[in-house]
Amino acid sequence: MRKYELMLILNPELGDAGAATLLGEIKAELKTIGTVIEKEDIMGVKDLAYKINNSKTGYYALYNLGLEKGDFFAVTNAFNLKKDIWRNMFIRLEETK
Repeated sequence: MRKYELMLILNPELGDAGAATLLGEIKAELKTIGTVIEKEDIMGVKDLAYKINNSKTGYYALYNLGLEKGDFFAVTNAFNLKKDIWRNMFIRLEETK
Protein backbone atom coordinates (compact mmCIF):
# COMPACT_ATOMS: atom_id res chain seq x y z
CA MET A 1 0.00 0.00 0.00
CA ARG A 2 1.38 3.40 -0.96
CA LYS A 3 1.52 6.11 1.69
CA TYR A 4 0.49 9.71 1.07
CA GLU A 5 0.14 12.91 3.03
CA LEU A 6 -2.62 15.43 2.33
CA MET A 7 -2.35 19.00 3.62
CA LEU A 8 -5.42 21.23 3.41
CA ILE A 9 -5.87 24.92 4.13
CA LEU A 10 -9.50 25.91 4.56
CA ASN A 11 -11.31 29.22 4.94
CA PRO A 12 -10.93 30.17 8.64
CA GLU A 13 -14.34 31.88 8.63
CA LEU A 14 -15.96 28.43 8.56
CA GLY A 15 -15.26 27.98 12.25
CA ASP A 16 -14.87 24.58 13.89
CA ALA A 17 -18.38 23.34 13.03
CA GLY A 18 -18.23 24.40 9.38
CA ALA A 19 -14.73 23.00 8.97
CA ALA A 20 -15.82 19.68 10.53
CA THR A 21 -18.67 19.45 8.00
CA LEU A 22 -16.37 20.22 5.07
CA LEU A 23 -13.72 17.78 6.32
CA GLY A 24 -16.42 15.10 6.57
CA GLU A 25 -17.24 15.68 2.88
CA ILE A 26 -13.54 15.49 2.02
CA LYS A 27 -13.14 12.18 3.88
CA ALA A 28 -16.16 10.78 2.04
CA GLU A 29 -14.63 11.77 -1.32
CA LEU A 30 -11.32 10.18 -0.36
CA LYS A 31 -13.05 6.93 0.58
CA THR A 32 -14.75 6.75 -2.84
CA ILE A 33 -11.35 6.09 -4.43
CA GLY A 34 -10.40 3.50 -1.82
CA THR A 35 -8.29 5.63 0.49
CA VAL A 36 -7.61 4.49 4.05
CA ILE A 37 -7.20 7.40 6.46
CA GLU A 38 -4.43 6.31 8.82
CA LYS A 39 -3.99 9.53 10.79
CA GLU A 40 -5.89 12.80 11.02
CA ASP A 41 -4.42 15.96 12.53
CA ILE A 42 -6.76 18.95 12.68
CA MET A 43 -4.51 21.87 13.58
CA GLY A 44 -7.17 24.57 13.51
CA VAL A 45 -6.58 28.20 12.63
CA LYS A 46 -2.93 29.17 12.11
CA ASP A 47 -1.09 32.13 10.61
CA LEU A 48 -0.26 31.93 6.91
CA ALA A 49 3.13 32.75 5.41
CA TYR A 50 1.35 35.05 2.94
CA LYS A 51 -2.20 36.27 2.43
CA ILE A 52 -4.70 33.99 0.71
CA ASN A 53 -7.99 35.64 -0.28
CA ASN A 54 -7.01 38.69 1.80
CA SER A 55 -6.73 36.60 4.96
CA LYS A 56 -3.67 36.20 7.16
CA THR A 57 -4.96 32.98 8.74
CA GLY A 58 -6.12 29.59 7.49
CA TYR A 59 -7.71 26.45 8.97
CA TYR A 60 -5.16 23.63 8.65
CA ALA A 61 -5.80 19.89 8.42
CA LEU A 62 -3.27 17.13 7.75
CA TYR A 63 -4.06 13.52 6.79
CA ASN A 64 -1.83 10.47 6.41
CA LEU A 65 -3.39 8.20 3.81
CA GLY A 66 -2.91 4.72 2.45
CA LEU A 67 -3.96 3.71 -1.06
CA GLU A 68 -3.30 0.65 -3.20
CA LYS A 69 -4.14 2.20 -6.55
CA GLY A 70 -6.10 5.27 -7.33
CA ASP A 71 -6.36 8.54 -9.07
CA PHE A 72 -6.06 11.67 -6.95
CA PHE A 73 -6.77 13.91 -9.95
CA ALA A 74 -10.54 13.43 -9.68
CA VAL A 75 -10.47 14.21 -5.96
CA THR A 76 -8.14 17.18 -6.45
CA ASN A 77 -10.45 18.58 -9.12
CA ALA A 78 -13.38 18.23 -6.73
CA PHE A 79 -11.35 20.05 -4.06
CA ASN A 80 -10.59 22.88 -6.50
CA LEU A 81 -14.32 23.40 -7.08
CA LYS A 82 -15.02 23.98 -3.39
CA LYS A 83 -14.52 27.67 -2.60
CA ASP A 84 -13.73 27.05 1.07
CA ILE A 85 -10.74 24.79 0.28
CA TRP A 86 -8.03 27.37 -0.33
CA ARG A 87 -5.06 25.03 -0.84
CA ASN A 88 -4.53 21.27 -1.07
CA MET A 89 -1.40 19.22 -1.64
CA PHE A 90 -0.87 15.47 -1.93
CA ILE A 91 2.64 14.17 -1.23
CA ARG A 92 3.72 10.58 -1.76
CA LEU A 93 5.80 9.45 1.20
CA GLU A 94 8.88 7.29 0.73
CA GLU A 95 8.71 3.62 1.59
CA THR A 96 10.44 2.70 4.83
CA LYS A 97 12.75 -0.29 4.62
